[in-house]
Amino acid sequence: MRPFCQIGTVPRPLAGIIGLAAFLSVSVPAVTKFGLAPALADVVSSRPGTNGAAASSQETVELVIGSTTPMTEAEELVNQFKSLNPGVTVHHPKVLSSDLFENVVNPERGKIPLDVVWSSAMDLQIKLANDGYASEYRSTEAGEIPSWAQWKDRAYGVTAEPVVMIFNKKLLRADLVPHDHADLHRLLTENVSTFKGKIATYDPEQSGTGLLFITQDLRVTAQTWKLIAAMGNAGVKLYASSLPMIDRVCSGELLLAYNVMASYALERAKHDPNLGIVFPKDYTLLLSRIALIPQSARQPVLARRFVDFLLSREGQTLLARHSLGSVRDDMKESIPGYIETEKALRPIALSIELLTYLDQSKRKRFLRDWKDALRGH
Repeated sequence: MRPFCQIGTVPRPLAGIIGLAAFLSVSVPAVTKFGLAPALADVVSSRPGTNGAAASSQETVELVIGSTTPMTEAEELVNQFKSLNPGVTVHHPKVLSSDLFENVVNPERGKIPLDVVWSSAMDLQIKLANDGYASEYRSTEAGEIPSWAQWKDRAYGVTAEPVVMIFNKKLLRADLVPHDHADLHRLLTENVSTFKGKIATYDPEQSGTGLLFITQDLRVTAQTWKLIAAMGNAGVKLYASSLPMIDRVCSGELLLAYNVMASYALERAKHDPNLGIVFPKDYTLLLSRIALIPQSARQPVLARRFVDFLLSREGQTLLARHSLGSVRDDMKESIPGYIETEKALRPIALSIELLTYLDQSKRKRFLRDWKDALRGH
């Protein structure tokens, strides 16, 4: 058999290939850990119609990140990722979690094809991963991420955000500020007139996040039912998200709100000294926003790179600047309230148990029991 390479004349087609390889070896910049060299950014495009061919050097590659996280919290992160990836643009629309879910399940109906989905709706994210809509990818940063924040190399928790109580420092006396869940129950029971119509929490009928928080409370302790009853007796007001609760506590319309996302409260407290935050000392739930790469992603290579950057020390540091605590084992101190409540932290694990209340019959049964408890039945 004739050897593949011989000393002597190289056939013309092979010579061209060798020449191209030699040119690329000296002219293409190296790939950094989280960034693509400009020349490489053009060839990662997997958009339909390219047939694997390199795009024009004048063409940019767009990464689309569907997220429930406001751009104000993610802007530094996105800008740094773009600076590491010349020739790449990032589209980061803030989308409702239910719309993100539908976009991934039915990508042909979505207005924007998504390359990465990053959402605080932990149950919906795990359902996407469990039902086969997420690509399998072992992140280069996975070794630094705790097991509770990973799910079968298909979904990663990228933040560690405490669930807290907030209060108006100016209007609520120090002796009426609760320190834990049992303390809140006692204060509401003994001071009904003070708190009547002045407390708030999530409406689990309207908010998946609210449903997640209250059902996780019940996983920790069945005493939560007594707390629900005490809030109902105090005329609790119900909201679909954290932000309006924070607004009304700051304005003085409310004295206290229960099960609020600390990331939003801490950002507001930077500008409003009257907003007080309580990290419950008995247990403090930790929410994690979950990132995954849809099977339908048009830019899977860049999507993996973005997930790696999200989980890297650099990416986590940028998120921590906006009160989004780091999920990394080597950055635990960045979790808000960590020093005071380290032993009390209760991470909400990425697990199949998150799907429990997506079952409509179980959801209806729980909401019926919740309503009965609010009414004192």
